Amino acid sequence: MATQFSAAYDVYLEIQRRVNAEVYKALGYDTPNWKLLNICPPCYYKLEDEPELKFSSFVTMDGNNSLKRWGASMHNQAARIDTRTLESDRWLEAEEVNRFADEVKGKKKVCRIPIL
Repeated sequence: MATQFSAAYDVYLEIQRRVNAEVYKALGYDTPNWKLLNICPPCYYKLEDEPELKFSSFVTMDGNNSLKRWGASMHNQAARIDTRTLESDRWLEAEEVNRFADEVKGKKKVCRIPIL
């Protein structure tokens, strides 16, 4: 039953995603930066002649570190591989991020140890 429920729920989510994509397309909400420009008007709305701030916004992420603590080993179970993919305009694929991996060359980490 769990497998059947999981499969049915995945189908439901896929239908919901496709319907939302069509609605967003019809409303013109499918441009690449639409959410960034429109999702939080107080944060990103600029007035004419508004003075520039040193930082226009602050964001934070935990890199999914909090979720990593909930591995299968905590529950004495074998890890299950999730092969599903998520279509989202909010997250970048690893390949997209990794293409910048070698962009800064010659930078060395400097370890500063205080001399006592």
